[in-house]
Amino acid sequence: MSIWLTVIILAVLQGVTEFLPVSSSGHLAVLSAVFGLNSDEGTAFSIVLHAGSLVAIVVFYFKTLLSLLQRERRRVIGMVIIGTIPAGIAGVLLKMTGFDELMFGDLLSIGMAFLVTASLLRLTGKEKMVRNAVMPLEKITLKQTLIIGISQMFAITPGISRSGTTIAVGTFAGLNFESAAAFSFLLAIPAIGGATLLELISLIKSGGVIGQLSWLQLGVGFIVSALTSFGALTLLVAIVKKRKLSNFSWYLFFLGITVIGWQMLKLQGRG
Repeated sequence: MSIWLTVIILAVLQGVTEFLPVSSSGHLAVLSAVFGLNSDEGTAFSIVLHAGSLVAIVVFYFKTLLSLLQRERRRVIGMVIIGTIPAGIAGVLLKMTGFDELMFGDLLSIGMAFLVTASLLRLTGKEKMVRNAVMPLEKITLKQTLIIGISQMFAITPGISRSGTTIAVGTFAGLNFESAAAFSFLLAIPAIGGATLLELISLIKSGGVIGQLSWLQLGVGFIVSALTSFGALTLLVAIVKKRKLSNFSWYLFFLGITVIGWQMLKLQGRG
């Protein structure tokens, strides 16, 4: 497969999966293995793809971000900061220990993580789990913020969707679906930005190697990722309003079982 086709496919994949509740990191790990990208290329490409998604979310929620400057909504900014802390600490520790690369390369665990996300999404379709999901974003409490923030920390694991986990847990904690989605995507700004910064630092330390990828290809990847991310974000907001988040679980159940089966066959082949 040509490198240009690989760039386009992975950029579209990042844009679609970053905000749809199916785990972009899990999909990128699986597809990077399929396409045979080495670690340097994967790191460089991951940076530009995540940067594209970051631009998309800032553009999509620009009016919301401006509204947070109003006095009655400023506390939401504080809650976003607090909610970011657990994942921020975990992300730095994983990067410092190098454990993040081990997680990214363990496809068997990623397949299992897909099943965890699928199960979580199924629960959003259960009325008893979301019957108290009525609170607006402006009323979010410290307890709810910490619960959602801790769930985002666990979503660092490839295969566990950050958006799916935080939206689901937000509704379980009492936020209405639209508010849970809005808070999830506000949390995504520092989360994606921080992850991109850590990857950039890692790339610089390794000598800034981008392998066979050209700067033009990286630029195209950025643009494609930004455009598809914006489209995926628009779609997910519409799906959340209809409370159809659980529909994604069937895809993730299938994907998780497929990845696990693929890895088990590889292990048997080595034996």
